[in-house]
Amino acid sequence: MAVVRLSPMRRLGIVIAAALVACESVAAPSPTPIPIPTPTASVSPSPTAPPAPIVAREETPRLLLSIPYTPPTVDKLGAMAARLGGTPPRGPSSLAVDESDRIYVWDRARLRVVVYGGGKFERAISLPYVEQEADALLVDGDRLYLRAVSYLSGTIEYEIDAATGALVRAMSTDGGSIYPRRRTTPQPSATHDTFGADAAKFDYRYTSTGQGPNSRYERVDLGRGVLAYALEPAPEKLIDAYPRADGALFELAADYGGLGSVYVYALLPPSAAAQAPSSSPVPATPPVAFGRPPPDRMTATLAGAGSIDLDARSRTAVWWLASLVKERTDLAVAPQEPLLVARWNDGSRLEVVVSGGLLFADGKTYFGPATAYEQLAAYSLAAPARLAELASRGAIVRIADLRGVQRALTAAEVAELRVSLSKSFSVSERELPFMLEFPFPLYEIQLGDVVIRLHGDFYGSLGEGQRRIAAFVHDGTLDDLARRWLPAPALGVEDPRSLFLADKVTFEQPGYFDLEDISRWKASLVRALNAEPGDPGSPEPVGEPPATLVFRFPSGRVETVIVSPGSFSYRGRVITLHGVMYLVYYRGVP
Repeated sequence: MAVVRLSPMRRLGIVIAAALVACESVAAPSPTPIPIPTPTASVSPSPTAPPAPIVAREETPRLLLSIPYTPPTVDKLGAMAARLGGTPPRGPSSLAVDESDRIYVWDRARLRVVVYGGGKFERAISLPYVEQEADALLVDGDRLYLRAVSYLSGTIEYEIDAATGALVRAMSTDGGSIYPRRRTTPQPSATHDTFGADAAKFDYRYTSTGQGPNSRYERVDLGRGVLAYALEPAPEKLIDAYPRADGALFELAADYGGLGSVYVYALLPPSAAAQAPSSSPVPATPPVAFGRPPPDRMTATLAGAGSIDLDARSRTAVWWLASLVKERTDLAVAPQEPLLVARWNDGSRLEVVVSGGLLFADGKTYFGPATAYEQLAAYSLAAPARLAELASRGAIVRIADLRGVQRALTAAEVAELRVSLSKSFSVSERELPFMLEFPFPLYEIQLGDVVIRLHGDFYGSLGEGQRRIAAFVHDGTLDDLARRWLPAPALGVEDPRSLFLADKVTFEQPGYFDLEDISRWKASLVRALNAEPGDPGSPEPVGEPPATLVFRFPSGRVETVIVSPGSFSYRGRVITLHGVMYLVYYRGVP
């Protein structure tokens, strides 16, 4: 290649000419034509440069709150007990956080929203009318929102006054949503799950990462991509995540044990673009059910738990739920005893029979998305103030397994009972400790027509039968008091009830197990052997040979019981007991 040498002046001229051409090539055309001194070729404007790519910002989760489950006190959270069939214990299901960083947790086992401020318990808002499996808690100004989904009877949403816990509005989602913004619960998925939005319409996603921590949370601008993210805190397990209106994101998690502690994390800080005032709630209007306004008085009754006049808040809640029902003419279900009796000041009266989501009133059958009527009644019947008032009229303590073993409490003992009951609080029956059988001795305290049954160290229940039972947590002394007031008496060896004191039971029946340990069922077996004689026509299992039960005691005592159709033998006596052969079906049961 030949090299051409230019003089300095010529090189300067070429540089100036090139600069002029460059200036003309980037000049934007004017919308109005104007004379141009030197004609040039037309130049198309350059295309708009693409926006700079977003670099997603990673945030580090911060632990805000740790709440242990035990001991069961009012400032902690409850858990629904484990059940046979592999149902694990389940604690709270949802959270929300307001603009002042107060934390709200839907405590479904105790039917309440618990509020924590500055890491400490502030108050609890009882919501016994909300379906236990509700979730999607949202706080907006002075309103709380919850949603309960039933695949059989539809979906119901609740708008609640955060100050009083009153149900302001309930709606079936057939008519749309009453939530002020989108809110669901994040679910694990193969790609990502969008579970909510903030006031600036940014989406929040729960996304699988495939390595390290299983998932991460993302704030997403649908037009530009991920703005910020945080890895899921480990080793806890996700329960719920809550995007606040200003874009702050929080998580509710549990440890791997399921019943150790509950944790609340701050995942993402607020987004400057998401600042927005709270929405204005819809003015409250009274509900209408069965063509009538809320009653002026309503009585709820459960067998074994007595009756109670519901307060105005509970009456209105029942009426909101009932306002969502629809008449059904295709269901043939026989109503039973009324759960609720509504009365108005004009003298009118309406009995309402409840069976799950079915209501029977005025000779008609109705079906709706709510099933919490009995739950609400049970919660009210277990109120501490009510129990303490009932105890002031006198009480009887008894051992349920030993007929006639009971006594009335003295005035001083009643005072102790009232103090313990006054420290209790209502929970759902599903928080009661799950036991395949009650241990011996089983203590009961009778307050007039109300019977309290004690469940372990901290729990009690009221009411028996097919309907819901009322449940409460006490201060832990009630069980000790009952044992002190009425110790289990000595039971002579001739009394079959003394078999309660055995610690091991084995089973033998020709043609089946040679010897099987069924000590797990000792109390159930002994209760069956000491039951009332029953109907002589009671059927017996067909073709079952007699079976032998051997009871062994810590003292070395051994008792043999032989079970035959219609009777059993004990210490040389034959005791008539129709239907007793059904005890052979305890064989092979773990």
